[in-house]
Amino acid sequence: MIIIFDLDGTLWDTIKATYQATINVTSNINDINKISKNTVKTGMGLSFDENAEHYMPNLEKKKREEILNQINNETMKLLKAGKTKFYFGMKKTIKKLSQKYPLGIVTNNNDEYAKIFLETSNLRQYFKDYIGAASYNITKGEAIKLMLKRNAQMFGYYVGDTRKDLEASNEANVIFIHARYGIDKNIATAYNIKKIIFLPFLINKIERKKS
Repeated sequence: MIIIFDLDGTLWDTIKATYQATINVTSNINDINKISKNTVKTGMGLSFDENAEHYMPNLEKKKREEILNQINNETMKLLKAGKTKFYFGMKKTIKKLSQKYPLGIVTNNNDEYAKIFLETSNLRQYFKDYIGAASYNITKGEAIKLMLKRNAQMFGYYVGDTRKDLEASNEANVIFIHARYGIDKNIATAYNIKKIIFLPFLINKIERKKS
């Protein structure tokens, strides 16, 4: 059994950094409508193609994807510089869970994005694997399946904060745990946590019921 985590809205909050990157890149481009902080927030968890359209629906596909690549690169620069926020108790929770279970990360972003999280959080040693779906041109559900396969795991949990994460979990046939402190506050699920520090208790409870 492996516990797999989403990144944005689950392990860290990158809305401020992403919004700043968006302003830095788009402020001098005349044909882009102003991208609000709420647009950035509601874009968390979308795929690259979906986010490009979400940010810049008035632009043609090639142009908006070119600009979103620039925004993503600028975001990564800010994150590398420490412009992010880790959720309260996240590091302690990861260290605790890693003593009992293998841990992984699956994000819609690319592998480099996951690496930045691992480097800035100093948590690399606690995760067995990570997959950025964009680096493989696959869906998040396919990425979860890939992680199960390459870590020889028949079963897993996926901890995420959006409906897209729920859909990916269903696609991969893993148990979804909703991080209610993230982007989507209200999702009808069997399991949820109000804070990440509650995750070990919930996992233990579920595992006891299964045994």
